[in-house]
Amino acid sequence: MTEIKTHRQLWGTDFPLNGEWDAKTTQPHVRPELAGRWTVRREPEQFVVVFHYFQNSQETRLAEYPASEQGELDAKTFALTTEKK
Repeated sequence: MTEIKTHRQLWGTDFPLNGEWDAKTTQPHVRPELAGRWTVRREPEQFVVVFHYFQNSQETRLAEYPASEQGELDAKTFALTTEKK
């Protein structure tokens, strides 16, 4: 896996409030109703990892992390390494 960097490390500014970072998408052979993407979203008090379903635009909240650079790194790591059940 490549090194994960924070928004500050990349751009010199904090991760924007309500900003999103798409980590990955499901494999092409996944059934359409299960297809989607893992996204990290910055909320006022935390980073949230969600799975966004493409077919119906619903989201499942998978994890929450503190609103810090370490929380951002942890959220990104989780989003890149978790699998949808």
